Amino acid sequence: MIRTCLLLYLPLVFAFPTAVSWKVAPPNSSVNVNKIESIVVVGGTHGNEYTGVWCIKELDAKPELVGKQYPSLKISTLVGNPEAHLANRRFIDTDLNREFTHAKLMVGEEGLPLTVESLRAREIEKLLGPKFVESPDTTDLVVDLHTTTTNMGITLIIPEGDALMAQAAAYVLHKCLQTKERISILMHAIPDRHHRPNVGSTARHGFTIEVGPVPQGVLRHDAVEKTRKAMHFLFDFLEQRNAGKDPLKDISEVFPSGRVPCYRSAKAQRPGEISGKIPWPCTEDNPNFPLFMVHKSLQDRDFHLIKTGDPLFVTIEGDTIYYEGSHGDQVYLIFINEGGYYYESSGTGIGVAVKTEYDLLQGYFADETVCDNSDPECNFE
Repeated sequence: MIRTCLLLYLPLVFAFPTAVSWKVAPPNSSVNVNKIESIVVVGGTHGNEYTGVWCIKELDAKPELVGKQYPSLKISTLVGNPEAHLANRRFIDTDLNREFTHAKLMVGEEGLPLTVESLRAREIEKLLGPKFVESPDTTDLVVDLHTTTTNMGITLIIPEGDALMAQAAAYVLHKCLQTKERISILMHAIPDRHHRPNVGSTARHGFTIEVGPVPQGVLRHDAVEKTRKAMHFLFDFLEQRNAGKDPLKDISEVFPSGRVPCYRSAKAQRPGEISGKIPWPCTEDNPNFPLFMVHKSLQDRDFHLIKTGDPLFVTIEGDTIYYEGSHGDQVYLIFINEGGYYYESSGTGIGVAVKTEYDLLQGYFADETVCDNSDPECNFE
């Protein structure tokens, strides 16, 4: 069933004329390690991504129906960054999805005022965590709903080494493919959640659903439907598992080798990022305005292969800058020309990934080799 409680947004009272509230259930104090019970669905981690907020409002509007569909799941909702959401901005001061590191949560810089997002991150960590101390009160799962301005389709983002989320992603992948959706799995190589800076790291498990292309500050019916579909397939998987059923039975037949196709994000090279990017420089007068423009040959071609020597950027003089192989001779670009990545706080640039596979039972990359594109089991676009 859906549980909600009203909490005052006290740290932001002086920044806002009225207090902001959000909904969240206290995590279950008696956690069964074999089941996922307490789930918090987060929308509005980035304030101008409206799809996730719409989806959590839908959950709130139908508590009895959701409770009947998923009787073993205690589903709560949370607006991640309510002040940024009201302002229709990605964030007020800093990107909330980069604020959940130990240094930012636990070690305050003396003499420096905390930002809106750093305050909010501490509140969320107290509500959903604790993150850095083992506790039965820690939320089992955070489902973080996002949209992107890029042509990513439905992208399920999970960490390496979380076998349960890897299996859940494979299930959602299979179910969405059956309904003819374009869907991919993106796995980042940070197995230890304590080292991850995102909202999902506050819970024992984190699962991000990203849908695009969607303009910032816009509601699109099709994007809501895709997000809702992926979210409910995830709930279906967890409900079956809690009931003692085997939701992986069909998946094992789809992937008989026990390997699931995915993309591995490049290793992060800048502090606070989960994955690596090809950065662009910014102008001297505006840290959020690129000095280079993404080349037209890449636009809307997320998850497509590029090679060393392919066009990457265009300068103000009209010169083309080519990919120099900084992440390997052949890579897949993701989040190409993402509007949110124009902000220095979010990390500027184009995402980089490699096509590979992960082990269905263990949740680790099967090997470090790029998938053979001729292998039908390795292709799911």
